[in-house]
Amino acid sequence: MLDLTEAINSIISVNHMEEDVVLNLVKDMLTSAYKRKFGTDENVSIKFFPDETGKMRKVEVYSVKEVVEEENWYDAVKQIPLDDARELAEDVDVGDYLEIPIDPSTFEYSAVQSAKQRSQQVVKEYNTDRIYMEAKAMEGKLVYGVIKRNQKHNASDYLVDLNLKEKDGGMEQDALFPLRGQSPRETYTEGTRYKFFVEKVDKGEDTQRRGRDGRMQTRKGGVRIILTRASKEFVKALIENEVPEISSGDVEIVSIARQAGIRTKIAVDTKKADLDPVGATVGKSGSRIQTVMAECEGEKIDIIRYSSDPLAFIANSLIPAQVRRVVTIDPHTKHVVAIVDDSQLGIAIGQGGVNVKLAKALTDWNIEVKTQAQFNEMEETLEIYRNVDDLFKPEAEEAAPEEHALTNEDIGIDPDDTPLTDIGLPEKLVRKLHDVDIWSIQEFFEYPDQELLDMGITQEEIDQVKDSVVITEEGDEEEFECPVCHQMLAAGTAVCPNCGAEFEFE
Repeated sequence: MLDLTEAINSIISVNHMEEDVVLNLVKDMLTSAYKRKFGTDENVSIKFFPDETGKMRKVEVYSVKEVVEEENWYDAVKQIPLDDARELAEDVDVGDYLEIPIDPSTFEYSAVQSAKQRSQQVVKEYNTDRIYMEAKAMEGKLVYGVIKRNQKHNASDYLVDLNLKEKDGGMEQDALFPLRGQSPRETYTEGTRYKFFVEKVDKGEDTQRRGRDGRMQTRKGGVRIILTRASKEFVKALIENEVPEISSGDVEIVSIARQAGIRTKIAVDTKKADLDPVGATVGKSGSRIQTVMAECEGEKIDIIRYSSDPLAFIANSLIPAQVRRVVTIDPHTKHVVAIVDDSQLGIAIGQGGVNVKLAKALTDWNIEVKTQAQFNEMEETLEIYRNVDDLFKPEAEEAAPEEHALTNEDIGIDPDDTPLTDIGLPEKLVRKLHDVDIWSIQEFFEYPDQELLDMGITQEEIDQVKDSVVITEEGDEEEFECPVCHQMLAAGTAVCPNCGAEFEFE
């Protein structure tokens, strides 16, 4: 009987393996050695017995043989003659099975070595699986690690010690910190401890190689752990750790865009009316966001209030620039122009275009930034293209009636208001007023002239709109023109008898 107390206890402690796993490993190892010696493992029996502490640490190997008559004995491995069997046990008879102890020391050296190699492979696979499960639990989370050294095959990549290793001199597992996961703002020093975001954990592919005996052997792929400090998920995880309102669900990170080492923009929102999501994320006196920026070596981080109104969201996304207004050029291609003062143009675009680039990524809109003068030139160019395009429209297309005439409800104005399209204004001027969210003549007169000028409407255009609704005087009788059907009506008429338009007089 073998006493394997020391060996089994060592395997359990060094490799942190379960006792039943180790016992099965010993059983497989002895079974493999038996097969190498006798050519089969069909009749081997491995049994464990308790040691002085009561733990199964002693083992016995048996060869199970069938008792047969001498004349029928032809298989020395699986059978034993009746006379020989009765020397071992007096009460046996033909047809019985006898367990005969085998001394493992009689196993061939090659058989023992092969069994040991197999057991080592099993231990390695067990440890690989254990480390994989432990590392997989880290995926998508922040971890601490120590920079170890550059990869030999790529001087730009680093290995990082995440403390995923066995004790007592066992195997260890390093993580890979590739160049693409490194922030250009940072310099990494061997032995320095950093926070990392675990981007991906997987197992490498199995490889085939020929062993010394000429047989093909399969080498299991190890665990591969990829780390990053350059992804937007890294900053998002830092913010989530610093802001308890995000963990509780009171504040939501709607979207995030990042150019590592330069700037990050984060859009936040809340469903709680009494909570400011930007203030909660930034923290009192900027304490929370300053902590995150310090971890990113001073990278600028903009916290932006999300809005379901895309134009308002786009204006917010361009901070720290102040946007006067946002004009939709084409909603189908999500093309807009953000209009800013001359002094804000460089801020809105950002050094190297980074600010507007991140705003595009954050909002998923194609954003152009222009001053009012640049936008006016753009409008003139677009008008030329529209006019040229109209020249090539088929006559049938030009004469075709509109499929759907917009109602006041369609354009979101009061049912009693008069749309700008009904008072004979040029199409270009109507579009320009629509761009600044003026859709009816009543809305137009709500704005003072100076405010209209600030919105990009010229004085000539303002006068043109005012002249389209006139009150004339013929002789002693005052008349005015109906803005809908253009019929001249007597002063004080409340309802146009021709089209039914209603009027109010101050």
